[in-house]
Amino acid sequence: MNINKKNFFISISIMIICILGIIGFTKSDILENDVEVKEQTDLTYYLDISYDGVDKFGVESSSTKISEINSGYIYVEDKIPEGLVFNGFVTTEDGSIGAVKRSDGSSCPGKVVDDTDGTETLTSYHGLHYDETTRTVSFKVKNLMAGCVLTVGIKTITPTIDDPNTTEVETRRDFYNFASAREDSLTVYSNTVHAWMGNEFIDLYQVNYEYTGTVPDNAPALPSNITYASGSSVPIASDVSVEGYDFSGWTTTDATITNGKFTMPTKNVTLKGSFTGQPTYKVSYKINGTIPSGYVVPSEKTYYEKSTIIVDSLKKGDVFNGYRFLGWTTTDVTIDEDNSFSMPTKNVTITGAFEEVTYKVSYAFYDTVLPSNSDALLPATKEYKPGSTVTLSDVNDVTGYNFLGWYKENTFTMPEEDIVVYGEWSKQRGVFEPTIKKEIITTKPYYRPGDIVKYKVTITNTASYAIKEVIIKEENENAYFIAGTNYEVTSNKIVTIPQIAANSSVEVLAEYKVTLNDTNKITNTVSIIGALADNDYVLNTEKEYKASASFGIQSQVKVCKVAPSTSLHSFQFKITGTDNDYETWLVLNANECTNIYVDPGKYNIQEIIPQEYSLSSVTGAVTSNNSTLTAVLGKNYEMTFTNEYKKKGFLHSFGRVENIIIGG
Repeated sequence: MNINKKNFFISISIMIICILGIIGFTKSDILENDVEVKEQTDLTYYLDISYDGVDKFGVESSSTKISEINSGYIYVEDKIPEGLVFNGFVTTEDGSIGAVKRSDGSSCPGKVVDDTDGTETLTSYHGLHYDETTRTVSFKVKNLMAGCVLTVGIKTITPTIDDPNTTEVETRRDFYNFASAREDSLTVYSNTVHAWMGNEFIDLYQVNYEYTGTVPDNAPALPSNITYASGSSVPIASDVSVEGYDFSGWTTTDATITNGKFTMPTKNVTLKGSFTGQPTYKVSYKINGTIPSGYVVPSEKTYYEKSTIIVDSLKKGDVFNGYRFLGWTTTDVTIDEDNSFSMPTKNVTITGAFEEVTYKVSYAFYDTVLPSNSDALLPATKEYKPGSTVTLSDVNDVTGYNFLGWYKENTFTMPEEDIVVYGEWSKQRGVFEPTIKKEIITTKPYYRPGDIVKYKVTITNTASYAIKEVIIKEENENAYFIAGTNYEVTSNKIVTIPQIAANSSVEVLAEYKVTLNDTNKITNTVSIIGALADNDYVLNTEKEYKASASFGIQSQVKVCKVAPSTSLHSFQFKITGTDNDYETWLVLNANECTNIYVDPGKYNIQEIIPQEYSLSSVTGAVTSNNSTLTAVLGKNYEMTFTNEYKKKGFLHSFGRVENIIIGG
């Protein structure tokens, strides 16, 4: 039977399988209800637990379809019928009890929670438990997906018809079994299965269940009515759990209940239960200290006693707007590993706190060569916020040793993780001083945007021995190294030369792409930032090893024409160098601009004005027609010539001219 709770359904059903000696059945057949069984035979119950509902995509689970919803904890109890002897659980190869799809039997999310630490006994098997005192099987299921089913098998042995523990001589024994499943405040009962043995025609009396008083809307359906012969030991159903209510338990005036069971009298028995409303209690949250910008503290809510409360989803270690959450704490309840707790009979305050996120920058030396007490030379570890600028600390000089440097850029942006910066020492016997030269290969007087300027960097080892691991850095952001021989491009700004022989050189190639933002004179600088040698020789760090090369950017002149929009005329401009041999003509339509590039110098700029137009103004770098512009290296200029159409007073003539030669 199914009970609806917020579009979710828990279902539990029971089947009986009798392994030996079933009247009218063969081995391992599933029995129908109300069947006769033999004395002292194996009788196995199978509990099917399923979970159904409609997910956020509107998919409703069924025997052939699963939905994207899962249960929390489902608590299952099954009281073994009086008289049957518990004989263990149906086992699996690996001990786990998992769910399968109802459609094809393939594996499915959901399992019995194994809380037995691998210890197996007859009454405790991988999360399945049997309490001999209450004769109750119990277990809990977690994360069962809708559309799946989880099956647990319970093995029993039937007794003799006459109960040796009573003075009466029984001629019939009945075995009724029904189980219950509970998720939070939702409780459901399974179907009831019945097996019996002995006298088929003896008088039977009925056991009924009913609610009294006010019954909550979500109270579970009552257990099925069952019948017993007088003198039978009858177990009563488990108590009901409904959120917001206390259940009185099942009571009766028709018999005496002892330890959850009673002896069936020669009359029907009615068991009654009632509900009493519970008060509600508050769960509130607060944050100690700084609250990150944009974070909203969870709102206060009210709950009934024993409700399962899931603590706000913010987990310890989560980062919110630059702050790390330190976790939720409370002295009012104990929060379990699933971040939940059972609501007590008091208000609960849950407190959280944040700390500003910082990460550590620590230092270490490679242990190839180390001065004495090298640990004392290490800079102190510091903490930085992500995104902040970190500048590496310096190391004090040590006589006889040379610190080769930290193997990381001197200034960097702090990432969202701890950083260990490694450095290296070498013994110092003497120093060497290489040279570096940078020159432009493809020389032009001036360059313009889009041009590629090619460089050659020459590094010369002036020592009488080889040097190695020579590191070259390009310092201009628009310059970059390109692949070549005898060196490795480790990044577009860094080149490593594995070795330069004594009194030899290595050439490194680089390029620079001219951009629209480049003006005037561009200077590119390259430097040696590290080098090694054998025999304890080191690079003389008291000197700088830099080389530069420069080039000029052509000036850009933008000429614009403004004329009546109806004009179909084109306009001519002549630009002539007055101190060089530059000359060019431009043709512009009305309301059009064009760009030209010129070298530094003086230029006469003249518009050839059509007869139909007059020049009304010249603005910008020049202010009159046929005037001179002095162009400076790398500077850009703009000018606008505005014309008007002459309508009034303009004389148009029409006719024909003939060239005639008259003979004498």
